[in-house]
Amino acid sequence: MHHDNAQRGFSLVETMATLAITAIGVTLAVPALQTFLADGRRVASGNELVATMHAARSAAITSNVQVTVCPSHDGQSCDDADWNHGWIWFADADQDRRVDPDEQILGAGTGLGDVMIRSADFERFFVFRPNGQLMAETIAQNTGEMLLCDPRGPQFSRSLILHVGGKPELITDKPAAYASCSRA
Repeated sequence: MHHDNAQRGFSLVETMATLAITAIGVTLAVPALQTFLADGRRVASGNELVATMHAARSAAITSNVQVTVCPSHDGQSCDDADWNHGWIWFADADQDRRVDPDEQILGAGTGLGDVMIRSADFERFFVFRPNGQLMAETIAQNTGEMLLCDPRGPQFSRSLILHVGGKPELITDKPAAYASCSRA
């Protein structure tokens, strides 16, 4: 019986080769991970805005009052700031598109981080009527669009369409609309 008591391990060459292969793998994985995380932020931002719209529409229907959604930088009042700083939704009993002392703020969003929101249709507000339908600045305007502009470029941007029935739809195939995102 022969026992070999010599310790076995990796040689310096084997260790360096392993480290080189690991470094190459990490170098290839980091950009993919960054893309994965950016895609996740884009999806989460769209979902946050859609969740706001569903909550505001539901509140309008269940409370039988108009619910206004508007940009708000402080989470307490509508302002002429843009949607990128956040928004609120509230039961707008007197339909003046301002939060009055007797009107309850039902929720607030904090903005979408580095995803910019642009909307010519809903610059100052949009409203859900008690029947769940959408209304913008004028009673005749019952549909509109918000662009979610991704900082990676227009090809990563999305469009949030609000239909007359009040239901939001996220779409990704509107290249002409996304061109305005490059000016964000």
